[in-house]
Order: sequence, then C-alpha cells, then structure tokens
Amino acid sequence: MAGRFDPSRIMQGFQGLTDNFASDYELPSIPVPDNRSRTEVREDFERKLEELDFESIELLKEKADSIIEPDEFFKLKDDLENSLVKFLRFYRTFQDLNSEESRKVALKEKELKLEAKHDWRSKFRLFFFRILASVLLVVTLFAIGYIEHQYDWARLPMTKYFSPTVIQP
Repeated sequence: MAGRFDPSRIMQGFQGLTDNFASDYELPSIPVPDNRSRTEVREDFERKLEELDFESIELLKEKADSIIEPDEFFKLKDDLENSLVKFLRFYRTFQDLNSEESRKVALKEKELKLEAKHDWRSKFRLFFFRILASVLLVVTLFAIGYIEHQYDWARLPMTKYFSPTVIQP
C-alpha cells in the first residue's frame, strides 16, 4: 500500500504542471484601483474632451483606418469613445439650438425683456408725476399760507373763528 501512494511523484506532477503553465501563459497584471473622487474623475474626463479638437479627431480617424489588427482597436478604444462622446454632445446642443421650441423660447425671452423695459419706463413716469404733483400741492399750500399771513387783503373770512392764540383764564 505504501508503494501505490507516493507523495514525491505527486509533487513532481504538480511541478511539471506549474512549469508548463508559467512558460505558456503570462500572469495577468493586477489593476490598480482608482482612488480619486467622482468630481476629479469628471474633471479629468472633461479636460480630455476639451483637448479633442477637429485635427485630433481627424488623426484618430486616420489611425483607425490604418489599423489591420483587431488588438490595435482596443488600444484606440478610449480615444474613439471620448471623441464620440464629444461629437454626441455637440450634436445634441446643435439640435437643441436648432429646434423650433428653442427659437420660440428665445423670441419670447426677448419680448419679455422688452416689455419689462417698457414697463419700468411707465412705472418711473407714473412715479415721477405723482411725486411732482405732491410737491406742487405742498408748495401751493405753503404759498397760500404765506400770502394769507402777510397780506390783509388775502385773509379768508373764516379765519377770525380760528385764532392761533390761546385764551388765558
């Protein structure tokens, strides 16, 4: 029974398997976790999109046309994806700005601003004339009081009943 179970032969078999495995296959690299916050990741993505311009997209297209191997497409995958994201953003804003609803909204905003400007003018005009009328009323009352006090001919007939002097007992 001891002859059938030989641990050294089993260990040699394992070593043979691991030697063949190590020589045929490369061990995969361990991905490094990204510890940045969402805002940092978004800012980096936006910065990459800002760097993309018409010329860089044309160069990327030429690179994609010249690729024969499918593995090389995987290397360009991120750049292609970023350029498509930028293209879609421009397309959406173009559609939004070109839509009939946005034109109507922009026209309505301009009309409302013009009406508000006109409304403020009319409010100011009304306010100005009200103040002017109040000032004229006060000045007129003071002028009448002054003239009545200074000139005897201007005494009103009822002023003898309203004497400003206090009667002493």
